[in-house]
Amino acid sequence: MNQQPSHTTDTPFTAAEEPTPTGAAQAPDLLPDPDRNLPVPRQSHIISTMLAPAMRLWLRSQVEAVGELEVLIEGGDRQLLKGIVPRLTITARDVLYQGLYMSQVRLVGRGIQVNFGQVLRGKPLQLARTIPVQIEAVFCEADLNDSLEAPILMTALTEMLVHLLRAGVAPELVDPNSNRPIILDNLKALLHPGKLTLGAELVSAAQGTTTPFAVRTGLRLAGRDQIRLESPEWLPTFRSKRGLPLDDLDGYPLDLGSEVKIQSLSVDGDRLLFRGSLNVYADDGL
Repeated sequence: MNQQPSHTTDTPFTAAEEPTPTGAAQAPDLLPDPDRNLPVPRQSHIISTMLAPAMRLWLRSQVEAVGELEVLIEGGDRQLLKGIVPRLTITARDVLYQGLYMSQVRLVGRGIQVNFGQVLRGKPLQLARTIPVQIEAVFCEADLNDSLEAPILMTALTEMLVHLLRAGVAPELVDPNSNRPIILDNLKALLHPGKLTLGAELVSAAQGTTTPFAVRTGLRLAGRDQIRLESPEWLPTFRSKRGLPLDDLDGYPLDLGSEVKIQSLSVDGDRLLFRGSLNVYADDGL
């Protein structure tokens, strides 16, 4: 049986934190956590050794793949026996979820209700109600390239390019009568400080031709469910240093849907850093 889980020894999110001067106190957690320093009763050995493995098994069932996985459950015996987990912290590496590859992930949930009584009788763990979860994720450049064909990203990129082509770049390449006016092939991404370059081969449903394209852009938030392009450029080649401004795309929104709330999104060297929140549904899992 596993011992009581503890915080992972890795510190995967320090790159997004403010630098700490020598001799100064360590910077606080990135995730908003006003009650983190409040005293939390320790649970008994029996409860921790039964609930933590059940939680790990449930978590692994919600994703396509995960490498390292650490679970920290905080709460007292009375709370846990009632199926209430006051605070749950999950840290993971090499996660694949709905086509999205992430090098590092941290999740924090509070007030979680589970079927602990049934878990004691050998039943699988289940959530009793929907819970909001704070999430922090790191995508390296390889992760981003592997994730470009995930439905959430492919839809946003296709809509962006259709808008660009119809705005005057090459309207003849868009078939207005097709459910798939354009097809993207060989998608790739390149991360620079503060910039993202996207490239692909555009297959026209109207003409049956293949056209290479590349766009470099900054990113900024617009509300809590949209990312907007900032000063995008059309590049002659994928690795070109200079491009032509795309005024029609400046401020164009990439809608990620209403389920994900974004707190921050930034490019730090060759990594994309994301902070936000989402709902975990009792019937659907993560």
